[in-house]
Amino acid sequence: MSGATKVCLLSDSKVHTGTNEEVPWFPRRAADLDLMVTEIYDFTADPEAADLPAFQDAAYMERRKFISDQALTYRHGNPITCIEYNEEETQTWRTVFREVTKLYPKYACRQHNEAFEVMKSTCGYSEQKIPDLEVATKFLKERTGFRLRPVAGQLTPRDFLSTLAFRVFCCTQYIRHPGEPLYTPEPDACHELLGHVPMLSDPTFAEFSQEIGLACLGAPDEYVEKLSSLYWFTIEFGICKESGELKAYGAGLLSSFGEMKHAIESNEAQRLPFDPHTMAEQKYSLVGYQNIYFYPNSFEEAIRKVRDYASAIPKPFHFRYNPYTEKIEVMTKQEEVTRCVRDIQAELDRLQRAVGKFELDV
Repeated sequence: MSGATKVCLLSDSKVHTGTNEEVPWFPRRAADLDLMVTEIYDFTADPEAADLPAFQDAAYMERRKFISDQALTYRHGNPITCIEYNEEETQTWRTVFREVTKLYPKYACRQHNEAFEVMKSTCGYSEQKIPDLEVATKFLKERTGFRLRPVAGQLTPRDFLSTLAFRVFCCTQYIRHPGEPLYTPEPDACHELLGHVPMLSDPTFAEFSQEIGLACLGAPDEYVEKLSSLYWFTIEFGICKESGELKAYGAGLLSSFGEMKHAIESNEAQRLPFDPHTMAEQKYSLVGYQNIYFYPNSFEEAIRKVRDYASAIPKPFHFRYNPYTEKIEVMTKQEEVTRCVRDIQAELDRLQRAVGKFELDV
């Protein structure tokens, strides 16, 4: 049927559009994420990571598997299972919490520090107890509409970035190995809770994160690789300008005692202005400190530049995310686009009337 959009079954790898072109499958509803978050990166197969203490400790890996298996049973919309952490895991959290929070006043960005203080009182952030993901996700939902989803480990780039489009952030729940509490090449609960969650409570940063996710939907494989690099040098290892000084906002920095200082002060690190085209081509390492970082002058600048970059990604269709239905609405007909514009214009009219009222009150 001319102009129609046909979406394939999940077992297929392509989405067929009305233009007779095919694009990689992508989720259309938030519930579709249940079908695509099980493929985990195997760090033990990485020569740079295979010798780390975690992978040589059978008891630790067994405990970690137990925690990861809880995530595999999670379904969208359900409460997140509360993990009963043992004393060794809590001690590791305590060490990381104590050391990184010493650095936050000097090295972390304003958005993170402000959110972190609020989370101490609302989410139970302290040295004494590892916060529950369910408590944190309720906090985020109220602040920015983001929510957390437990996963068993690091996902493939396409799967992980796609979840961001729905304002869902995938989190691990296991704790890093106690032998190296201040560094891990993998995501863990310390990384997620100390680095990602506070930043995702900031509306502008949340919007920036979602923009990268939306850019990934239906993108060719080579562009997903580029977007993965862009994500890496922003949400994971980003720094920014704040009152003329460099500050950390990437979760990989905010959860790492050593690299937080390295990124801001080390003479061995290169720091360049924010440029999505350069960042998308820049190679990065999953193990060890980065040797290059990029900084925007503001998150608003970063959003604008990422949108411009995403607009050039070749896709034979247009879409928008509907926050009311939590669905991706693919638009292949002019009347669908017109209806979308009409809905947005109605919202703009309401906002303009509100602005006018404020001006009259002044």
